[in-house]
Amino acid sequence: MNVETSLDPKRRAWLQDMAAHVLQHGLRDASLRPLAKAAGTSDRMLIYHFGSKDGVISALLLHLAQSLTAHLDVALPPGRAETAREVVEEVRALMQSDMGQGYMRLWFDILSVAAQGDGPHRQAGHVLSELFEGWLQKRLPDPAQAEAVLTLFEGVLVMDALDLSARGDAALDLLD
Repeated sequence: MNVETSLDPKRRAWLQDMAAHVLQHGLRDASLRPLAKAAGTSDRMLIYHFGSKDGVISALLLHLAQSLTAHLDVALPPGRAETAREVVEEVRALMQSDMGQGYMRLWFDILSVAAQGDGPHRQAGHVLSELFEGWLQKRLPDPAQAEAVLTLFEGVLVMDALDLSARGDAALDLLD
């Protein structure tokens, strides 16, 4: 589902500009002023066009989730991989790239704020997880493994972020 096609060009451009800002600087403590500045508008205009601060954040996070799955489609080979491990290793390498680092920082920001009960961030986490799980279903040799592979992959990324990649590698050994 790509809701951006229903947005006017001005809001689409704002989302793209705010997304670039968030991928570079993160979102954890983002307020509307830096987002508005990145979009070349005012915080009041963002609220007017998106309804509220939560509306801005929700639209931005959905835009970023859709952007990530589009990047995955372009960066990784089409079709089904031979093994689940191959899929996880491909995505892991992509997340360690310069492009992937912004998404990883954003994902950890979303998780951190969502864990504190924030509704828009929790909702964004659900949407991003569902989009990624859907992408995995198209890429894995057995689409029924998508939920479990997603959960395993999340743990691998956390271990990588903590410089405990050997633990992530041990988790991947479970896929052999």
